[in-house]
Amino acid sequence: MQMNLYILNDVLADYTEGMAVICAADVERCWEIFLDEFGQVEDRQWARVTVIENVNHSEGVVSYVYGGG
Repeated sequence: MQMNLYILNDVLADYTEGMAVICAADVERCWEIFLDEFGQVEDRQWARVTVIENVNHSEGVVSYVYGGG
């Protein structure tokens, strides 16, 4: 199965925006993984998403950083 890398900017915010990098087959699966891991729904509508297609990585959260003060 082809996997994509989704770079989610403007998520996991505190005083500033954080980011998450998730590997998934499609954007819907990416958001399912995000919600399972972080439990935050409100970030989706504001997120800027960059996609890198056809990566050799297993599904799941690759990296993340919370925004800070």
